[in-house]
Amino acid sequence: MERPRRRIAFFGGSFDPVHLGHLAMARAAAEGLGLHRVCFVPAARNPVKSEGPVAGGGHRLEMLRLAIGGDPRFGIWDAELERDGPSYTLHSVEHIERVYPNCHPFWIIGTDQLEGLPRWYGVQKLVTKVGFILVTRPGYQLHWPCIPGLYLYPVENPLLPISSTEVRKRLQAGRDAAGLLPPPVLAYIQRHQLYSPEAQETIS
Repeated sequence: MERPRRRIAFFGGSFDPVHLGHLAMARAAAEGLGLHRVCFVPAARNPVKSEGPVAGGGHRLEMLRLAIGGDPRFGIWDAELERDGPSYTLHSVEHIERVYPNCHPFWIIGTDQLEGLPRWYGVQKLVTKVGFILVTRPGYQLHWPCIPGLYLYPVENPLLPISSTEVRKRLQAGRDAAGLLPPPVLAYIQRHQLYSPEAQETIS
């Protein structure tokens, strides 16, 4: 008898740093679609951003490990950090197909990414390989991008939006970010003096 395909979602991002909003998105996707697992995918460099991450890959990976703790629904797929150049989702998905041949893959995005989805590298091929889980806020009006073959699976997340940029600005200004970050992640940032006004660009 053929084994049922596991429903695994991949959640890409810089996670610079990972915050409570990221975790809420992952939980909403897992619970809304009955996923077997959500894998966080830290990017070496986001192709839509002109600058690379502030924190090095090693720091961002460790912060993710601390953030997900012992939650059995969550894992980390760190293959992106071993690549040179931009982290294109299509290349990741093609790698995932080889590593997880018995997987029904999804890719998690937020509403801020939906408008730019038609401009993603190789998107016409990408939409034939994965379904996109769109994490929205209650009352969000969905505007379906004009991409033939695109499958969107909306799930609601009531948590107020948080951005890593906002978190970094607060930390760089010496302000409190306790309500935005998992406590172990905040403690790690403070211990390693990440994103502080005096900090230089970190290394992995």
